[in-house]
Amino acid sequence: MNIKLRNFQFPDLNSIVKIENASFSVDAYPKKRFEKLWRLHSKDFIVAKLRDKIIGYIIAYPKRYFIDFDSLAIDKKYRKLGIGRKLVNFMLNRFKKKGLKRALLEVKTTNKTAIAFYQKLGFKIKKTLKGYYRDKANAYQMEKIL
Repeated sequence: MNIKLRNFQFPDLNSIVKIENASFSVDAYPKKRFEKLWRLHSKDFIVAKLRDKIIGYIIAYPKRYFIDFDSLAIDKKYRKLGIGRKLVNFMLNRFKKKGLKRALLEVKTTNKTAIAFYQKLGFKIKKTLKGYYRDKANAYQMEKIL
């Protein structure tokens, strides 16, 4: 598969929201949140594209001395093909070149698939954040030293 990565463009918004809503239940970001993230971090909002179809995205940006992985989702039809890994590694390499030495993210403690995915990429569970999500679910804060 010839997956292209590029910066998010505003016409991508509806595709991103559709992927987000299919990927996350009560904690899916609303359209306004993506608009705000794009305004604040336009260079750090990357989409994965196959031909003319947006099939995934990542938002990760520098925050003080680390990379904050804000959100990542892949269209369900295209999961387990290495697209998420490609997006995460793209961001890790980008920010490592800028001198950042660690990355942080949060993931629901019940999301075993995502936890395993990030662990395969070298992230380790650092701590549990009680009631982190809107539905009061706990999150693991995961960290990777670059």
